[in-house]
Amino acid sequence: MSSSLSSLYDQLRVKEEQLNRLIICEGELQQSHSDFQSNKHLCMEPELASNTWFGTLANEFDQIRESSILASYEEIVGSQFSSIFTALSAKIAEIKAEIERLKAEIAALEAAQAAEASRASATGAVPARF
Repeated sequence: MSSSLSSLYDQLRVKEEQLNRLIICEGELQQSHSDFQSNKHLCMEPELASNTWFGTLANEFDQIRESSILASYEEIVGSQFSSIFTALSAKIAEIKAEIERLKAEIAALEAAQAAEASRASATGAVPARF
């Protein structure tokens, strides 16, 4: 196998490893997103009742939880996770395209080497190395 073909196989192996890691990451992120969504209610706990904490400070605390904590949490669950999934999907598509390109290059180079070997064996010459 020529060094050029060996290099292409090495690049292919690296890209396939990268793709596998991204797919695993995507699955883990999906689980994290699901966990985040199911735990949203925790932002508003404990619920303040007249027998636990009441008055102006309690009302201000509840407003802070709703306007800051819950809003930030919803931002994470919504648009931030969405942005991450979009970027991850784009990178996965990019790597898949690179893998296909490398496979095409490998196939073309192997075909060229096979044709050269066939010509060489028909003429009795030593085939050239790519």
